[in-house]
Amino acid sequence: MNHFYLANALVTNCKGEMLAVRKQNSEYFQMVGGKIETNEEPIVTLQREFLEEINIDINQHIVNFLGKYSTMAVNEKNTEVHADVFHVHLKTSDTLKMANEIAEIAWITKENYTKYKLAHLLEEFSLPIWLTMNF
Repeated sequence: MNHFYLANALVTNCKGEMLAVRKQNSEYFQMVGGKIETNEEPIVTLQREFLEEINIDINQHIVNFLGKYSTMAVNEKNTEVHADVFHVHLKTSDTLKMANEIAEIAWITKENYTKYKLAHLLEEFSLPIWLTMNF
């Protein structure tokens, strides 16, 4: 079995919506984030991935560590992902811009989240946390 080590974030805005991204060649919406490089701290990975994927500097927003979680990857066969998961509450999304690797972004609400095909990490770990958040 293969293993990937990730830093990802449950992203919310002031309306309580959750941001999810769908990368090119994937049918699943997932959290912003990505693979941790050799000797890279998870928070540094998160900072890099936010800038690369959606043009957001997380240092301008509220960031908290939520925990570690492992599950099977949705886009890679025989692969387990191990993630450090953060919560990034965006004060504004004015600079948000999709990178080429992102096919689609969605601001998901508590009324429509069941209509999205979510990656395991988002569905199993972050979704239950988000559903209990009060905004």
